[in-house]
Amino acid sequence: MMKYSEHEIKVVIGASYGDEGKGLMTDCFCRNALEQEKNCITVLHNGGAQRGHTVSVKNGIRHVFHHLSSGTFAHSDTYFADTFIINPMVFADEHSFLLPDTKIYCSPECRWSTPFDMMINQIAEDSRGENRHGSCGFGIWETIVRYDNSKTVSFHEFISMNVYEKTAYLKNIRDSYMPLRFQQLNIKQISDEWHEIIKNDSIIENFIADCEYFAANTIITDSSILEKYPFIVFEGAQGLLLSQDSGKNEKYTTPSFTGAENPVRMIKNLSGKINTEVCYITRSYLTRHGAGLFEDECPKNEINPDMIDMTNVPNNYQGTLRYGKLDIKKLLKRINDDFAAFRAVSNAEMSVAVTHLNETDGMIAAPDGYVSIQNIGIDKLYCSYNEFEFNANPTTKFYDSK
Repeated sequence: MMKYSEHEIKVVIGASYGDEGKGLMTDCFCRNALEQEKNCITVLHNGGAQRGHTVSVKNGIRHVFHHLSSGTFAHSDTYFADTFIINPMVFADEHSFLLPDTKIYCSPECRWSTPFDMMINQIAEDSRGENRHGSCGFGIWETIVRYDNSKTVSFHEFISMNVYEKTAYLKNIRDSYMPLRFQQLNIKQISDEWHEIIKNDSIIENFIADCEYFAANTIITDSSILEKYPFIVFEGAQGLLLSQDSGKNEKYTTPSFTGAENPVRMIKNLSGKINTEVCYITRSYLTRHGAGLFEDECPKNEINPDMIDMTNVPNNYQGTLRYGKLDIKKLLKRINDDFAAFRAVSNAEMSVAVTHLNETDGMIAAPDGYVSIQNIGIDKLYCSYNEFEFNANPTTKFYDSK
């Protein structure tokens, strides 16, 4: 395998509660690699298919990426790192729809979700009523719990089984593990509708087909595959305020590291000269899904009563998107705290990207009123006034999607 002597690395991190514009930034970086005629790979390293990263291009295409990387339209290859949770069902649905012409690699260490993890997640949320945690319903936490509390096999081991062994393995999760997990969650009654869905054997048959589709369209390999790419983008999910190490509202956070930890570990393993840019993304105001602490929360009308979010529509599990003011001092503290870990990586620089500026007249909606984006005080600042492009500063265009 050819190794590059120098790697240009872009790390995309949500600076708040998610929904900041990480898909747009990832797409922009990958297209920048495309313009330089550099082979590019995007690394998904935390969470799983609960991400919803929107990419819009000016030819009318708009897609919310869940399992594939947001660099897909820019012909970036994808790597599912060992800390990413794969979901063959979601992958098969998205991949068969987009049919990308890119390579997709998967770590052999990836944990994998089943439909039963998703069902437990959704039934648990339903049982909480008004005390819902605000989960996306993709079974991320339940997958982790199952791995910690039952005997599991790797995806590679599963796909190597014959159909009878695969069916038996999944039925064991359904018939033995699920009842035990419901007891742990103190769920004493399940609706007839859910019972009918759970016992439907076609779910297992269809899921096995999804797993075989995943295996046929991915390449199992470790992270050494990154050595063959001169341009690497780490696409984070969620945001710093939702990280499992944030220390706030644990049941309302996400069970993964959303900041520096995973990218730093992987970057350290790369050989050659490393040039790293760590880009922290924020809207010009704050948003949050679901329940949990939300400092500086405010009614939407205090920011812009006319703005419409086409991606974050109300749903049964996360409710309606919440809004808040962006405190620049708090923003700078959390991104500087996170960036400290990158100082162990040579030639690392920090940048900040601000999205949705068209909704706040080019200003930051701060707790004490609208303030200039220059108050952020970062030398490298990307600004977005639409869903297609960023400017490297308020007047110079960084990227224009074709």
